[in-house]
This record gives sequence, structure tokens and C-alpha cells, in this order.
Amino acid sequence: MAQRILVGVPRIHHVLLSQDEIEGFKELGYNCRPVTYTLNDASAGKVKKVFGVIARAFRMVKALYAFRPHILYLNSRFEPAGGTRDFITLMIVKLFYYRKLKVAIKTHGSDISLLERTSFYYRKVLIPFLRKNVDAWFFLSCEEKETVRKLDPVIANKIFVTANIIDPGRSVASAAFRAKYALEEHKFKVLFAGRIVREKGVFALLQSIPLLSCKDNCQFVFVGDGPHLHELKQLAEKLQLTAHTRFPGFVPDHECDHFYANADMLAFPTYDNEGFPMALFKSVAAGLPVITTRIRAAKDHLTAPDNVLWVDKESAESIATAIATLYNDHALRHAMAENNRQIAKRFTRTQVCAGMHEAMMSINHS
Repeated sequence: MAQRILVGVPRIHHVLLSQDEIEGFKELGYNCRPVTYTLNDASAGKVKKVFGVIARAFRMVKALYAFRPHILYLNSRFEPAGGTRDFITLMIVKLFYYRKLKVAIKTHGSDISLLERTSFYYRKVLIPFLRKNVDAWFFLSCEEKETVRKLDPVIANKIFVTANIIDPGRSVASAAFRAKYALEEHKFKVLFAGRIVREKGVFALLQSIPLLSCKDNCQFVFVGDGPHLHELKQLAEKLQLTAHTRFPGFVPDHECDHFYANADMLAFPTYDNEGFPMALFKSVAAGLPVITTRIRAAKDHLTAPDNVLWVDKESAESIATAIATLYNDHALRHAMAENNRQIAKRFTRTQVCAGMHEAMMSINHS
């Protein structure tokens, strides 16, 4: 009988990623079924969020009884909010689901300081419970695993380093797409894609523009929404950069993917708790030259100058230097693009799911 996996999938972000994993597991012979597993509305109060988690946990118990999987696989984050959601959910599952079940969690980014919190809740309740009841953790970088190892060797021994699936065929160059989003044909298009929060480096990127002698030949496109979008637009006006910038706002994944094939480079100067930034690696797969900070999965897979130019955290000067270098060096851009297309072969559905399959088999036979 095929192994069954109940997959907790997000409601809005990275839906295609979850669907790709499900299809990859099916190709390997698994029987998979999705169930919604996601954060509440970020604007909701704490009490409403907790009740939302509890309600979804009971729906998950219902789905478990209906499907009777061997493995419950959740997409989450290893940080206080995500850890609390996982704790509440798994506690309810343990209390109300009586069949044998292995649990695997994939963490899309992390705040490892969770393991250093000294409050009774984290130190005596949440961490011991997750340590005992999660059979496998999928992290997205070696750096995260090694950091966990220093703080909690028991959890570290359950960590498997994986990647996200990237399909470069979803990004298509198109004059119609460029016209739709006012991407100017004769301009050098510098793309940022992601949540508009300070930790993604968006303010330093914007502040780098006045430092560029080539700025009048460039267009800077900030794709995404977030709590700091209005402030970023205000700064663009203050710096008199509205003619150089575009802010399309939130664009669904299937549509956003096309930006990578219609830009000239990606600028992603993040210092957030990234695991495997999808914008970065979708750009790599599309053959874009990229600049980013030297953290986590970027450090695992990319080297300078073959695949990337590294920039410093919160440094407009460093970002401007890297952008100018790529703008002025066509040969470097071409070489980086070709190398990045080769790197992307590591992130096919077959490659990623085969590695995850090995981990799933190891916990299922433990």
C-alpha cells in the first residue's frame, strides 16, 4: 500500500510550491492529500489568532481520521508565532487522534533565538513538546542546522536540509507583460520581489539609487505588499525618485513569476530570517544576475562572482556598487546568467522530492 501523507498547505503565499511538492511525492508513489495550514489574518488580535489555530487544528483532526495518513507534513516557520501554532495544533492532534502518526515540519525561514528564550512557556512547555513530538524538521540551509546544533542537539539530529522546488518554465519574457506593468523597454530593470518590510533591505535599495550615475537609464521595480510599503513610497517621493521607481503592489505567485524573465537583474539585500528566498532562487532559475546578502541558503548555493555579487547589510553604498558593476559589465551579467541556469537544476521537483523522500522513509521506519 502506498504511503499516505497529509500535507498542511498555506492559504495564500507559496501555494504553487506546496502543490509542486505534492505532485513530486505522488510521482514517487505517495498518496497525498492537502489540508489548509496557515497563519491567521496578520491584523487579527492574539485571541482571534489562537481561536483560529484551534479551529483549524480540529479540522485537521477530522482530515486525519478521513485519510488515515502515515505522515503529517506541515509547512510552517521555526519562530515564536509559528512554533506556538505548531504546538497548539500538535497538542490537539495528540489528544484527539488515536492512530499512529509521524510528524514532519518544513520551516520556511527561522528565528533560532526561539531556543534561547528563558520564559517558562518556551523553556519548559513549547520546546520540550516539539522536541519530543516532531519526528523530522526540514530546514532550508546548513547555517540554520548548525545554529540549532549549538543550542539543541536533539532537535538538530532530526533536521534534514532541503530546498524549495523552482520551475523556471513559469517565468516567461513578454512584451505584453512589460507593457502591463509599465516596464520600460529601453531601461535597465532592477527588480525587487518580496514582502515590503525593512528587513528585506528595501530602504537601503531605494537609498542606493541617488548614488548611481546610471540611474537615469535604470528602472527600479519593487513588487510586493507589506506594512512598510507606504513609508517606502513616501521616501521615494522625498528623494525625488518617483520617475525611477515602480510599485506594482501584491501580485499573485503565478503572475509574479513573470517579472523574473522580464527584468535585467534582481536586487535582494535582505537581512530577514530567510531560509530559501523564493524570489532569489526564482531569479537564479530564470538566468538573472543577482545581488544579495551572504546568508543561509544563498551562501549554500551561490558563489561570487559566478552566481552573485554579495552586498553588506543595510548598506546603500554596497548595493549601489554592486548594481553599477552589473550595469557596466555585460560579460559578467552574461556569465552569471548562464551559471545560474545551471544551478537551478538542483531545485527541480524530482531532485527536491527525492531528497525529502529519503527523510520521510527514515522516520517512517524508526
